[in-house]
Amino acid sequence: DILKGFVICTDPPCRAVNRLICEIALMDMPDNCKIFTAGFETMFHAHTCEEECTIVKIFETTNRKGVVNKNACFANTGMRVTCMIEVERSVPVETFADKPFLGRFTLRTEGKTIAIGKIVKLPPKKE
Repeated sequence: DILKGFVICTDPPCRAVNRLICEIALMDMPDNCKIFTAGFETMFHAHTCEEECTIVKIFETTNRKGVVNKNACFANTGMRVTCMIEVERSVPVETFADKPFLGRFTLRTEGKTIAIGKIVKLPPKKE
């Protein structure tokens, strides 16, 4: 069976992961929550996949002036964030550097696109 979200690919096959490290640009936030923190839940949209996801850890933030905070606990609208995302079910993705069309995604909640991002790193392959 072929379902929505499946990716047809040649060898080597596309990776299916449930955790990824990414860079996102935070564009908007829902009205009831104005800061972006670890534990934030939203919808992950990549190509045709739609999966619930959770922000596991924020590694660093960069504000509009270019000031980098390596020990960030939260982020606001307009910041760039490097973070780890965990999705409920595995999704077929690649890093933006390897395959740009499989390395882009958006985060949406309450009918709003809150962030756009690119995948920087995937977990190591299990042999």
